[in-house]
Amino acid sequence: MFLPPYSPDLNPIEQKWAQAKSIRRKYDISVEELFQNHNI
Repeated sequence: MFLPPYSPDLNPIEQKWAQAKSIRRKYDISVEELFQNHNI
């Protein structure tokens, strides 16, 4: 079976990780703070 090359654009979790990294950079917080603080 032919499998196309991996594309992050087609994987929804990649978009969520990009969003999380963007928030992390915007507020200059650690990964732990990002997932503990739900007010952001």
